[in-house]
Amino acid sequence: MIHFRKLKNGSSAILETVENTDVVSVGFWYRHGSRDETATEQGFAHFLEHMLFKGTEKRTAFQIAQAIDRVGGFLNAFTEKEITCLYCTLPREHLELAVDVITDMVNNSVLSTEEIEKEKLVVINEIKSIEDNPEERAYEFYLETMWKDHSLSRRITGDSKNIKKINRENIYAFYKKCFVPSNSVVTVAGKVDPEVVFDLLEKYQNNSTSNRLEQIRTPPVNETAWKFKKNNSQQVHIYTGLSAAPPNKLEDYYKILVFSTIFGESMSSRLFQQLREKEGLCYSVFSFRTYYSDINLWSIYANTAPDLASRVIKSINHELKRLHSEPPTEKEVSDARGQLRGNLILSKEDMESRMKRLLRQYLITGNVLEYEESLSLLKKITANDVQEIVTQFIKSDYFSMLAYGNKRLKNFSPGGFNFG
Repeated sequence: MIHFRKLKNGSSAILETVENTDVVSVGFWYRHGSRDETATEQGFAHFLEHMLFKGTEKRTAFQIAQAIDRVGGFLNAFTEKEITCLYCTLPREHLELAVDVITDMVNNSVLSTEEIEKEKLVVINEIKSIEDNPEERAYEFYLETMWKDHSLSRRITGDSKNIKKINRENIYAFYKKCFVPSNSVVTVAGKVDPEVVFDLLEKYQNNSTSNRLEQIRTPPVNETAWKFKKNNSQQVHIYTGLSAAPPNKLEDYYKILVFSTIFGESMSSRLFQQLREKEGLCYSVFSFRTYYSDINLWSIYANTAPDLASRVIKSINHELKRLHSEPPTEKEVSDARGQLRGNLILSKEDMESRMKRLLRQYLITGNVLEYEESLSLLKKITANDVQEIVTQFIKSDYFSMLAYGNKRLKNFSPGGFNFG
């Protein structure tokens, strides 16, 4: 059962009670990320995420790690374009420990100058590792191709030059601005007593209700472009896709989910079967969805040898065209629903997955469905619903493309798709 509560300090809490488990997972989510940084703050959200592990007023960095390690738990964090999250999964009898440690990290971090200088080296090395990864670098160029200099196209880590400018004064100011209760959501999944959890959150959370973080977000302008950027790798990495407004209804979210599953999100999908299994054009090929508060992105990725790149692009064009000439059948829709239903059932066994699902669904829809409700909505999706998505969104002039790879790339045409 799912429980909602608005805490006294303005934070929101969402709990899912699960009977048959000895595991609990708790996440503290702050609704700011790389897109919410100012021009002088780029990379700050990700850097601060690192710094939260470097010591508080009552725990050293080692004591933070040891507190969770000694009970067999797992403590981690990540930064996205709109979210910063700290989370912990551990035996359920140690839930209070997880809440204590995470709230200590987000409320009482020391942010010492010595640790800041050391972590700069770590993050700069992380940035260099991304720059050495052609798949990740290609994705960055893809977003820049589609959204130009919009904040959503920024690298989450920032650039090395941004990181070098960080000092205790500016990172501390960013910390105090962003880590405020009114900007947070806590999600918990496991065999817990809701009232006990709510009492724990009230006990350990920051009681300050001031300094509410005001965010002004504007969606990127949809501009289409086709580009090729050269590098010295042995392959070509291809991203193509389109962006659109978020779904107005929860049912539309499931329509998109079923559509993308049929097209490219599994080994039995049209895209994988045609490009890899039948034509042998690439090792990796798939479609994927990315949801933001004010825009959604649907993308296709493939990597291939330079002399096969033009054939890959033509085959992607063919499969997109075939969505119109040979619409997904009821059998394909039924198979996709079955796959997604199975995925939902399997994810129920993973408390971390359940904990993250609470927040993801809440941000996308403003609500959280019980698993049975999700399965019921999924079951209602028909071939006509999927074709509605195809008709509305799958149009040649909606797509952008970025090809990033070996300069031997042959016959690359920047002209766009031509499937109508």
